[in-house]
Amino acid sequence: MWRIRHCNQLVRKSRNYKCKSQAATVQKSLENNASDIEAFHPGANIHGFVVEDLQKINVFNITALHLVHTQTKAKYIHLYRDDNNNVFSINFRTTPMDSTGLPHILEHLVLCGSELYPVRDPFFKMLNRSLATFMNAMTGSDYTIYPFSTQNFTDFQNLQKIYLDAVFRPKLNNLDFMQEGWRLEYSDPKDPNSNLIIKGVVYNEMKGVYSENENIFVQKLQNLILPDHTYGVISGGDPLVIPSLTWDDLKRFHQKCYHPSNARFYSYGNFPLSPSLEYINSEYLSKYQYSEPSDTIVPSQSRWSKPKKQHFLGRFENMREPFEKQNICCVSLLMTDVLDVYQTFLLQFITELLVKGPNSPLYKALIDSNFSGGFTTCTGFDTQQRDTVFTVGLQGLEKGDIDKVVTLFDQTIGEVIANGFEEKHIESVLHSYELSIKHQTENFGLSLLFGLTPILNHDGSYFDVLKVDESMNRLKTHLADDKEYLQKAVKTYFASNTHRLSLSMGPDKNYELEQQILEKKLIEDKTKNLSGKDKELIYTKGLELLKEQSEKQNTDLLPSLEMKHINSELEHIPTLKMKIGNMPTTIYSANTNGVTYFKGILSTNDLSSEQQMLLPLLCYILPKMGTKTMDYREFDSLMRRKTGGLHLSPHIGDSLFLLHSYEPGVLLTSYCLDENVESMWYLWNQLFSMLDLKNMDRFKTLVQLYMSNLTQGLADSGHIYSMQVSAGLVSGAAQQKELLSGLHHITYMKGLVKAENYEHLLLDLNNLAKLIFDKNKMRCSLNISEKNRSTIVPTYETFINSLPGNTFGKPNENTFHTNQPSPLKTVRCQHHVLNIPVYYCSKAVLTVPYTNPEFASLRVLARLLSSKYLHPELREKQGAYGGGARLSTSGVFSFFSYRDPHCYQTLEVFDQCGHWLEREIGNISDQDVLEAKLGVFQAVDAPVPPSEKGANEFLRGISPDILQHHRAEIMTVDVSGLRKVSEKYFSGDKVIASKAVLGPKTESADATNREGESWTILQSE
Repeated sequence: MWRIRHCNQLVRKSRNYKCKSQAATVQKSLENNASDIEAFHPGANIHGFVVEDLQKINVFNITALHLVHTQTKAKYIHLYRDDNNNVFSINFRTTPMDSTGLPHILEHLVLCGSELYPVRDPFFKMLNRSLATFMNAMTGSDYTIYPFSTQNFTDFQNLQKIYLDAVFRPKLNNLDFMQEGWRLEYSDPKDPNSNLIIKGVVYNEMKGVYSENENIFVQKLQNLILPDHTYGVISGGDPLVIPSLTWDDLKRFHQKCYHPSNARFYSYGNFPLSPSLEYINSEYLSKYQYSEPSDTIVPSQSRWSKPKKQHFLGRFENMREPFEKQNICCVSLLMTDVLDVYQTFLLQFITELLVKGPNSPLYKALIDSNFSGGFTTCTGFDTQQRDTVFTVGLQGLEKGDIDKVVTLFDQTIGEVIANGFEEKHIESVLHSYELSIKHQTENFGLSLLFGLTPILNHDGSYFDVLKVDESMNRLKTHLADDKEYLQKAVKTYFASNTHRLSLSMGPDKNYELEQQILEKKLIEDKTKNLSGKDKELIYTKGLELLKEQSEKQNTDLLPSLEMKHINSELEHIPTLKMKIGNMPTTIYSANTNGVTYFKGILSTNDLSSEQQMLLPLLCYILPKMGTKTMDYREFDSLMRRKTGGLHLSPHIGDSLFLLHSYEPGVLLTSYCLDENVESMWYLWNQLFSMLDLKNMDRFKTLVQLYMSNLTQGLADSGHIYSMQVSAGLVSGAAQQKELLSGLHHITYMKGLVKAENYEHLLLDLNNLAKLIFDKNKMRCSLNISEKNRSTIVPTYETFINSLPGNTFGKPNENTFHTNQPSPLKTVRCQHHVLNIPVYYCSKAVLTVPYTNPEFASLRVLARLLSSKYLHPELREKQGAYGGGARLSTSGVFSFFSYRDPHCYQTLEVFDQCGHWLEREIGNISDQDVLEAKLGVFQAVDAPVPPSEKGANEFLRGISPDILQHHRAEIMTVDVSGLRKVSEKYFSGDKVIASKAVLGPKTESADATNREGESWTILQSE
């Protein structure tokens, strides 16, 4: 994946004595799979690692260790925390000096087999031999990291062995280089008379990455503002430059950058540390000598003496704004060295003040004036590089407004320096920091890794970064001592900063055509001087690769968990169901760390189809329009000072018992510190009690922002949209989801906005809000700590009693809706034409609801097909970046491909699934079934943060009893069960299926001219 830092004798005797004590502690911890953190202290030498420092990070309940390997100087960072979801990662500083994608392709290649595990793609095969809660590898601009997380100690050790051998002893096979990086190959590998083309997983991945204009813009921005070293190139690889990379280049880069002296190890959680140190030292590091990693050091960027400005062209995105409104512009400033922890913290804080929310100065200047589609995704403070960068950008601009952005930015910065920030706004940002410390996420250790990586990569003090409370206290002291403290910082870093770039990008309808011409020329240049012998070698190599991709691998070499490693019992969550103020309420007791979490669902079952279509827009604007007692700025200020935000979203809860049946509604969510709970109830009461939404200027601004958000990142999530389309053609429940969040909703909204009848639209939304906000149509849940329940529940009851019972509504007994689509006479298919160079393909098959016994078999079959059939066919042979199968709770079995160079061939692979199953089902072993089950249990038993305890039951009706029954059914799935569902749902004429494709129309004729399929071509201009 690519992602746009000598002892005397007496002391020796003393240390040896302590090591004996440590050994006993370590042994005891190993027996219990418990932490051995007490055995570590500064100066201790354990398995070749010296503890350089140990500090308590009280704000996160962490004991942080910094260790250095004596022989190689490799660094090891361990964060002990009483968290069973443990993390391990190996990080390397990788600094390319060209855009061949060297570190990115190497990241892929090291996971293709190693000395200890000479199996093709052990990484992907381990995805189904593990209970990992996360498993991946990532290449940034100047680093490559290999992280995983798991709650099982055996699994932790298994994955650690795979990763360590992969990075230090990879095969780096030439055929793997051809598969993952790039190769010249005949379009039909078995026909030497077909055309020569360029193939490769990373090659196609990066073509997919640059299908999104925002990614093009962000990459150009980094290359231009940090031009002098590694940030001046594209570490992920430029598709037009990738084919200049050689296999020898890659091997040399590995030798330089993947040496232990250039490594940083990271672990987090409550597993014992000593076994990791012992294994890493004995099997790997002890076999290396120190090698100075100076070649990878990234210097700080030399500062410019005057600002710069540049304009360039990107692609026209046909699903977005009109052509003339597809300009992007930003002002970007190079800030401080990321190693200066406090200044980095300060500038992050100032960034939040400048751009976050309608009370921020740049929001007022740039968004409220309503001449754009809102901030770009790159707006904010970027700390991923050696030098931090501040950026504010706008999208959805007319070309004539580009200079206006720069002018307004300068004026706003001048006003901030003169007048400072509003006190309440400062308070709101401080509160958000304090709340984020308390709020617990599902993979906290992984989040810490990603946040710390830039500091670790450049050898900074991660202790200081973790002590966010100390930085906050230091900031508060400065604010108290100097009323102009922030203004002075703004003047220094923003007004007086000459290292500034004004960058803009405009749309070009010929962009994609020009890229195709450049790619064609690249292929011509690569092939024009090929001799007959050269072409024969290409043909032979292509067949050799195809043969290797088709050969069965000896996966017995790989470690695997067994059924005994799967928990037989679910976590018990103390639950109390009752009516409070006549409101059906479920209280889940959890260790929420002093935070109250609220959820509510308002039934929308009685709305018309047209009213349902307006729900997403209503959910977006409602908390941003103000109330009858507060304008939108006042409401937002109070909300940010007292809560983590009030969020509304359309809710479609699939029935667990019937196909095409679902619970439609609006989901309300919020959280706050326990002491602010009454303020949170007050804010929700304000939304429920609104009489009319009247601010037309504000409404128009929000509609424009909504439209920009709606289409942003469409290409990056193309497989999701594709699956929504195909699923909606076979399932009534899935169809409703597609109408509210898919391509159909985008098209619908574009039509509404084009009509420009804002007055009528706002009136409809007002009427809709009055229908929905009725406490008689609501049910709620609270996630709170047991000790604070007696304090919080009375305030909740007061809140419920204060809510209006809408006179238009009645208590809603039946909240489910059934929408049976018309019978399919042929396979319905849609091709949504996008102006991009890759495809996103899907096929949907209607199966059974969640509680049907066949659901478990189908879920296991989806994992088995993904690993055994779809991955080899789509990724390895065809070069798609990703592909697989999944089963949704609506009963739709979906096939999908991601960043795919093909369309017709991929649909054929989907269609051949039944034949493959008929042919291979007899060869499926018990181990294959086990691996598929493990893959399913990764999702079923994934860590659940305190905020989401019980959410499965509240939102989807999956009670502990239903879930336990489902888990038992998964455990008993066998080959006969897989054979039964494969024959029933993937063979014969009674299969209810549909297909969808997002992407260019070059293969449309081949893909859509197929017997028994009814294709509709949809294109937005």
